[in-house]
Amino acid sequence: MEAAHKQKLKETVIIILVIVILTGIGIFFLRQHANKQGKELMSSMDAVSVLHAEKGIQNCSNTSAVEAERLIVLNNNLQLYKEQHKVTFLKLYTYHFTSTTLFLFFSILAALTVFVITQEGWKGTAFTVKVLFLIFTSLSSFFGLSASTFDQEKSIHRNGLAYINYDNLQKKLVNYCATGLDINGDSISFNKLHSNVIKKATELHDFYLEFDDQNLDTKGIFNINKKEKEGEDQ
Repeated sequence: MEAAHKQKLKETVIIILVIVILTGIGIFFLRQHANKQGKELMSSMDAVSVLHAEKGIQNCSNTSAVEAERLIVLNNNLQLYKEQHKVTFLKLYTYHFTSTTLFLFFSILAALTVFVITQEGWKGTAFTVKVLFLIFTSLSSFFGLSASTFDQEKSIHRNGLAYINYDNLQKKLVNYCATGLDINGDSISFNKLHSNVIKKATELHDFYLEFDDQNLDTKGIFNINKKEKEGEDQ
């Protein structure tokens, strides 16, 4: 009996190790693929950013040398802010793609083991299938909760939108450099344009990382502990 128990324990450990190793390999390749996709998605806008810096705000008309230099500095600042949101976007997109893909994969595997168990019954199901059911269910729950708790989809959208908004501010600078007008074609002073862009950049500048408060709410736990303590005191 003890030998059989040790054998089952050994099988369980081997199964867990194999699945953990395969999952780790899967995570690596999925993240590589997602990161490549994300960079391809943003490659065109990155190329536009280069044009902004190298040609868009060079040799401005209707501006003094000091104003032209300030436009270049402001554009460089906006580009750095864009890079911050680009990096965050790519990281979150990578995590979200990986988490979602593995959640679906392990959910399907868990459903298959459930099907086998319903056919054979829990007692009649092979020990290996039971172990696989528990592992696949745990992994699908883990990857599903990680995506929902950190609200990755909303964070991805907000960082992508911030990137685009900074890019639109750069377009205002490029247009002013070329025409001396705002993007509506109206006359505008350099100081007013500069102030408007700085104001908008200040409003945009933030770390857009979202969390689901419901999944992170621990107040109930502390309330339970408090009630138990009060019951003991009585």
